[in-house]
Amino acid sequence: MSMKQKFVATLAAAAVFGATVAGPVGAAEQAKAPANGATYPSIEKTSADSPKQHKMSPEFQAQVKKLPPEFVQQFKKMTAKHTRYSEEATARQVMMELLSDVQCTTAGLMVENGEMVADCAVRASRHRWPKGHLLAYVKLEQINADSLATLPKINEQVEGGLERVAEMALKKDFVSAGAEMGKVLSGCSSCHSLFRFGKGESPHIVE
Repeated sequence: MSMKQKFVATLAAAAVFGATVAGPVGAAEQAKAPANGATYPSIEKTSADSPKQHKMSPEFQAQVKKLPPEFVQQFKKMTAKHTRYSEEATARQVMMELLSDVQCTTAGLMVENGEMVADCAVRASRHRWPKGHLLAYVKLEQINADSLATLPKINEQVEGGLERVAEMALKKDFVSAGAEMGKVLSGCSSCHSLFRFGKGESPHIVE
């Protein structure tokens, strides 16, 4: 099977992460510039500047409060690059945005268009947060340190991998970029085998 065929097969098999990351409730710091020094205007102003504060169910709040402080800080650091927020999109809709960007990245790799790859991959890596945050779409029983412990590793594989794909593609190292993209898609699949974000509204958002 050729590299192009493997891309297509893997894409069909892996539902994309949004994966990637359910993160903790809270904060966003200014995203640092990618290592290649390039800027990506298309992802910088496409949503609200700050998340709308939704009222969450008492059960959800109780679960979040049980998370260890050091665990919450780890997740805040992990998700600091996500500085775009939607006041309308659900997690499922954000997942579809990610799927589109990942398909765009893969298509760019197939035709060795480095700029296309970089634009799409970085946009995917810095996807917007859905209303209420991704954690609001995780099952209540999964909001605990044990269930969420795998996410930092998956996040590095997926979001970190997408940034590495962008850098390799801009250097025209499409063989390495293709291999890294395979790891990204594997990470997406791993995340979705653990977490499903439902088909619609968050059951934890009260208003």
